[in-house]
Amino acid sequence: MSEPHPSATTAELEKLDSSNQPRNRRRVIAVASIAAVIVIVAVALLAYFLTRNKSDSTQQTSTNTTSVSVQTSASVSANATTSSTTKHGKLFGYYGQNAIANGVDIMEGTNSRNTSTSDYQRPLAYYCETGLYDVMNLAFLNLFGGGKNTFTITFASFNVTTPYGGDYTYNGDDTESNDDSVVEGYANIGIDIKKCQALGVKVMLSLGGDKVSAYTFVAGDGLSYATLFYNMFLDGNSTVRPFGTGVILDGIEMDVEKNDDPTVWNPEMITFLVNLKKLSPKSQVAVVPQCYLGTTGEDQNVGTVIANATAAASIDYLIIQYYNNPICSYPFGFNYQTWKTLYSGPLVIGLAGDWTSAISGGFLDASALQTVYDLIKDDDQFTGFSVYDVSSSNPPAYAWSYLEYSNPPLSHYSQTLRNVLDGKGSGGVSEVALGYAPLQNISTAMRCGGTWVEANSTCTNAV
Repeated sequence: MSEPHPSATTAELEKLDSSNQPRNRRRVIAVASIAAVIVIVAVALLAYFLTRNKSDSTQQTSTNTTSVSVQTSASVSANATTSSTTKHGKLFGYYGQNAIANGVDIMEGTNSRNTSTSDYQRPLAYYCETGLYDVMNLAFLNLFGGGKNTFTITFASFNVTTPYGGDYTYNGDDTESNDDSVVEGYANIGIDIKKCQALGVKVMLSLGGDKVSAYTFVAGDGLSYATLFYNMFLDGNSTVRPFGTGVILDGIEMDVEKNDDPTVWNPEMITFLVNLKKLSPKSQVAVVPQCYLGTTGEDQNVGTVIANATAAASIDYLIIQYYNNPICSYPFGFNYQTWKTLYSGPLVIGLAGDWTSAISGGFLDASALQTVYDLIKDDDQFTGFSVYDVSSSNPPAYAWSYLEYSNPPLSHYSQTLRNVLDGKGSGGVSEVALGYAPLQNISTAMRCGGTWVEANSTCTNAV
């Protein structure tokens, strides 16, 4: 638009303005039209970009969803892989009795095989470091009771050059009276206990053992020994600590295989278990019955104790001994289902580490082991296997069998037990898978007698 001439009069300006009105009007219309076009274009562009962004967002969401889906699938796959190697049960090992050297020959029977000292049990840490075990039971504190507040721990021979183990005796006077070599030997075990615990292996002390050991209960022993063992082995306080200062065991199991006077023994054992758990709630408390139930429908030694509601509430699990008891062991009369009616807590199946570890039979080879596992693996009370003992179920021990009698391979039975519990199988064909049922051959089951004491004089393991 041109400016008015500076010398123009008012009339001229009015005339000029009047003459320019149509043109101005056209300009306004043109500007308005352009503005409208710009607005339309802007709206169109805005709509385009909004649509583009929404499309991109949808595509990105779709891509993310696909990514999440892939990741989820990968996670499921990873979890499935992890699940396939997850432990389905615990493995408990017994340590300290050097069962590899018990003299049982698979063909000739008891007291007929000599084992080289080079094959004897190794130190405790040797077995914990295999990574196979969840719990290790130190066996046995086999002399206690009688109102004396004394005890003796007996560990068998070891293949070590430094002091390790031996017989440790506490005289009840709150002083250390053992020879320096014994004190040093038990301190070395204490060092290994800590190594095991650092690896995640719980270490328990096993009381009792076979029925020929001189343990007993008299009135008052239940409370006094619960207090004594709490202070000397668990998280109590004592000036005497057999395994060394600062060594705290994870619990105590009661493996009582005789009951000389039930009217006294039963209430004292109940008192012992209840007070031990009361003194040390975080410690594990276990009981080890035989699988045989006799005519009374309960273990003749600790059955009444297990049936006591107060005692049962203090017990964390049972290890049921399914060897040296042919009448209640697979394949003769495996009675796990009956045991479920006697105790509602966790149940561990106690097994022998080799044919030569079960004096009167009960060792489960690969097929029988897989069969037993298949029978109980889905039961919510089944907690795992125990093996007696680790000296006979790991190298340098040998896996004696009828087929390889003259040249047996090294034993890896504990590894087999671990594989079965991890769902990897035993390497044997399960009789359950083949449709076979366990035998109920009582006459065959009784060929070795009901206990290892009878078997020691009457039974051989010959075919």
